[in-house]
Amino acid sequence: MKPNAAIIILAGRKELFKKTLRYFYNNWNNKFNYPVFVHCLRDVFSNSEIYNLKKKYANLFFERVYPEVPNHINEKDLFYNRVYNDYAYNNFNKGRLGYLHVCYFTSNVSSFGKKGCLSKKLEKFDYIMRLDDDVWFRKKINFDFFKKIKKYHMATGVLTVVKSRKIHLTREKLFSFIKGFTKKNKISIKNNLLKNIIKSNNEKNLNELPYSMGNFEIYNMRIFKSKKFRKFIYGINRFGGQYKYRWADYDITNLFLYIYFKNPILDLNISEKFLKSSHPEAKRIIDETGFLQTINNFIIKRFKRFLYKIKKD
Repeated sequence: MKPNAAIIILAGRKELFKKTLRYFYNNWNNKFNYPVFVHCLRDVFSNSEIYNLKKKYANLFFERVYPEVPNHINEKDLFYNRVYNDYAYNNFNKGRLGYLHVCYFTSNVSSFGKKGCLSKKLEKFDYIMRLDDDVWFRKKINFDFFKKIKKYHMATGVLTVVKSRKIHLTREKLFSFIKGFTKKNKISIKNNLLKNIIKSNNEKNLNELPYSMGNFEIYNMRIFKSKKFRKFIYGINRFGGQYKYRWADYDITNLFLYIYFKNPILDLNISEKFLKSSHPEAKRIIDETGFLQTINNFIIKRFKRFLYKIKKD
């Protein structure tokens, strides 16, 4: 029996998305014909473009999402204002607020129909695959991904330990949140590696966990619709990790699973000959800001950094 499943593609780069969609259908979905729900967090396509794409590809739907920063999070606390953080200071300006919206959208796996989240139409499915608009299906893959995940809570293209020396700059306070959440709720951590990391009381060790790809994920929705996940993601959202510290969706979903299960994530271990995490033409999305606003943000950010260094010294 065919799994009750659907695909989400988060689209922000129009031309790149069209290439991604073509490769995805030609090399996988033409064979399996699962419904594809394209979600846009801003206006990306015209009505005529949507019409033509739906005419060209079977089972294709478009959903417009209207994100906004939650009311309990102050603008001054957003990630791009953290001038003490070298990554936020050098590589993350106000024009990348949209990426923080993406972190919120992708981590709220089962918040169907809520502000800034995936469509209510996805609630009926037992399995959901999420792709970014730059994932590159290079060659034909002839097996059904969804049939591989039945015994697992999640699957990913490749499970790996991130080697970047800067990764800790986007995981600020994540260790203390996990430690506090498990202690407050009297949870015995099931994954031995995470359990030992928490016992070590060294937040740098959190980077030794294997994490999923982030832009090619398959969720068994039974666990992500559970009370456990709803409680966990509520805590994350109230803490504001996505907006304040740029916690990624894979940080959040993976750590939740490592808390409650020993070996919850299936590593599909797909060769880069068949699937690559990003297309070579992918470019960073910057929200449109006026020239004067850009200059103003530049000056203010550097002044804040100057004040921070004075206080630090």
